[in-house]
Amino acid sequence: MRLTVFWSLVLACQAAFAGPLIAPTAVVAADNLLASEAGVEILQAGGNAVDAAIAVGLVLGVVNPFASGLGGGGFLMFRDASTGEVVALDFRETAPADADRNMYLVEGSADADLSRYGGLAVGVPGEAAGWAAAHERFGVLPWATVIGPALRYARDGFAVGQLLEDRLANASRLDDYPALRDHFSLDGQLVTADALFSRPEYAQTLEALRDQGAAGIYEGWVAEDIVSSVRGAGGIITADDLASYSPRWMDPVVSEYRGHTIYGMPAPSSGGLVVASVLRTLENFELSRGAFEDTITAHIIMQAFSFAFADRALHLGDPDYWEIPTERFLGDARLLEVLDGYDPVRTLVPEAYGEILAPPTDDGTSHFSVVDAAGNAAACTLTVNTSFGSHVLGNTSGIVFNNEMDDFSAQPGVPNAYGLVGGEANAIQAGKRPLSSMSPTIVVRDGAVVGVVGGSGGPMIITETVLAIVQMIDFGRDALEAVSARRFHHQWLPFAVSVEEADDNPWSPEDLNDFGYAVSPRAFWSAVQVVWSHPDGWQAASDPRKYGAPAGY
Repeated sequence: MRLTVFWSLVLACQAAFAGPLIAPTAVVAADNLLASEAGVEILQAGGNAVDAAIAVGLVLGVVNPFASGLGGGGFLMFRDASTGEVVALDFRETAPADADRNMYLVEGSADADLSRYGGLAVGVPGEAAGWAAAHERFGVLPWATVIGPALRYARDGFAVGQLLEDRLANASRLDDYPALRDHFSLDGQLVTADALFSRPEYAQTLEALRDQGAAGIYEGWVAEDIVSSVRGAGGIITADDLASYSPRWMDPVVSEYRGHTIYGMPAPSSGGLVVASVLRTLENFELSRGAFEDTITAHIIMQAFSFAFADRALHLGDPDYWEIPTERFLGDARLLEVLDGYDPVRTLVPEAYGEILAPPTDDGTSHFSVVDAAGNAAACTLTVNTSFGSHVLGNTSGIVFNNEMDDFSAQPGVPNAYGLVGGEANAIQAGKRPLSSMSPTIVVRDGAVVGVVGGSGGPMIITETVLAIVQMIDFGRDALEAVSARRFHHQWLPFAVSVEEADDNPWSPEDLNDFGYAVSPRAFWSAVQVVWSHPDGWQAASDPRKYGAPAGY
């Protein structure tokens, strides 16, 4: 049963003005209301959290194609309420077989355009295979049913959201890729909010997924279109790359924070280990003695960020290709080093946090959180990397392809699109998966799920996930307060703190300057979606920065 338009508006208004959505039975928090509604539709039809996650993710690929879709990949965390088991599914994109570590070097230096735009930037997509694997293991509704909402919107049309209009209007390279521009145009003009818009080519691709499962994407006419479209734009993906792609089930990162068990995504996501490392540090400070908006609180948190991001840069990559020193993030030895190095009144020099690697905007990500009537929980983050990914569009499939290759270290020590640096751990290698900041997180206390959290926005995903958890656990804020609060971000390098531009921001550059920080006020494109326990069931909030809204019953 679909939510009525009236009830949809009630939910949106409630999330925006009255507080978090309170749902007694089940809830979905996505960064688009149509996606949240699709998840509830599937839950009310008897589906579980995984069924709903698939429906939500596929709808997001239709209505917010700048951020996710069948041309991208992602991570899924799922907790089975009947057993208490938490599993992680990695369906991250991979480097093609013909990729090599020097593929973006021109006269000895990395060419950022090559790794961010055009066919050479495209990694082998993983989303379709991920959904098929998740459904095979945990889904309860028929495959065609969970694909239904996305197919309906692609075929019959949907009301364009403000975020899609904004992303199209701000896509500076769109004119260089006329196929992508024309795909999102009506009568020669880019689509605008509230226009009824359909994607018939993408609908045919979804039909192939519905009728043939993952084989409908990795074989047959869709696979042929992927190869011809990407290679025609200068890429190197082959039919064998598609045929050999496989998602992988993994054990989650498990840590503790103030009586809560935190389950995070393992590498090649850096989110699970970095979030755990930051929270382990923060647990040694009584944050609640002050206020979240205190500058000293911000200083404590930013110092924890700096140490953890320095470790991220040096030690994390695809575990199939690099040995991950888990104890560096979860063990006591590094924790004692961090606490010993902490200065309560001053930030340190960059070298104090970690080895400086010598060199020779969420635009393209979505997160959603789901809890079903049985208490099963799903946290899922999807991406095509930056907005509209590589800007390459499938000629007949309507797929927007990722530029995930930019998440590798194209050259050790050289920043990627998000300013992140990396070393050998994240160097390009055929078949390898690039390091990610995606941080789908499930929080458990006393044997039951109490929270599902995650976000979008490059490395800000990690910091905003931590800030949301800290606000909920340490400061007792509700879900909407946690996602709406002004933010700060520090990722070690570049060695500056980003503070959200706002008249009511509590962390003024002058106050932070007193601690020795270089401050960069900026607009935050990052967004977080939270589901948290409530005496009346569940509370949920979608970040207002992306115009999203939750839904539930």
